[in-house]
Amino acid sequence: MIRGLYTAATGMNVQTKKMDIISNDLANVNTTGYKKDTTIIASFPQVLASRIDDMQNHIPNNGTIGNMSLGAKVDEVYTNFIQGSVIKTDGMVDVAIQGEGFFAVQTPGGVLYTRDGNFSINQEGQVVTKEGYYLLSQGGTPLELGQDFLLNGGTVTIKESGELYRGSELVDTIALVRFDDPKTLTKVNDNLYEAGAPGVPFQGSIIQGFLEASNVNPVIAMVDMITVSRAYEANQKVIQTHDALLNKTVNEVGRA
Repeated sequence: MIRGLYTAATGMNVQTKKMDIISNDLANVNTTGYKKDTTIIASFPQVLASRIDDMQNHIPNNGTIGNMSLGAKVDEVYTNFIQGSVIKTDGMVDVAIQGEGFFAVQTPGGVLYTRDGNFSINQEGQVVTKEGYYLLSQGGTPLELGQDFLLNGGTVTIKESGELYRGSELVDTIALVRFDDPKTLTKVNDNLYEAGAPGVPFQGSIIQGFLEASNVNPVIAMVDMITVSRAYEANQKVIQTHDALLNKTVNEVGRA
């Protein structure tokens, strides 16, 4: 085994994974409430190398060579939940979260969580996400303004605490959840998260008529993409150098 080849190959695999994550972040730079991902890189566990059946001056030389690493790997993909900027939309059911928290929505796969407050009202008068998932109340039921809402119209007022009013009538309170350890959340499709631990009471506030933008900085992401590309090329050149050395060893040194 040529250790340099394998080490460089693991480096190329790491940079490929990083490029995929950065590309996904850039693709979601305009996605409401999107949170960027960061790759945590770690080396493989070091191994102890020893000489086996080695002879030096006709004397056995089976001592320890030392520790060595066999390359790098993506140890973790970390989601950065830092607050994104808030944009004014004046949407009747557009809501932005101020603080650490999530909306609870009902999906075919169960209750999931999101920071995307770009809601709308469907034909049945229920508050739903862009994908049609129901926004839940504190009681765990879909928030409903009534089937006659779209026909008769009216005003919707959402308080900072999450209380939703149709005109002057209190309809229900939006379910808002916070998680002590965001690492327990797993990203799934449609800008949603699956919780691996129970939520705790929300301590922030929400603002009606605003949306939280993605926390991806496109300039930083582009710089990271260039850095990753150069690191990939450097590992690629290492493999090309090893290949040239092996070619020289086999075709020139081996013939001598």
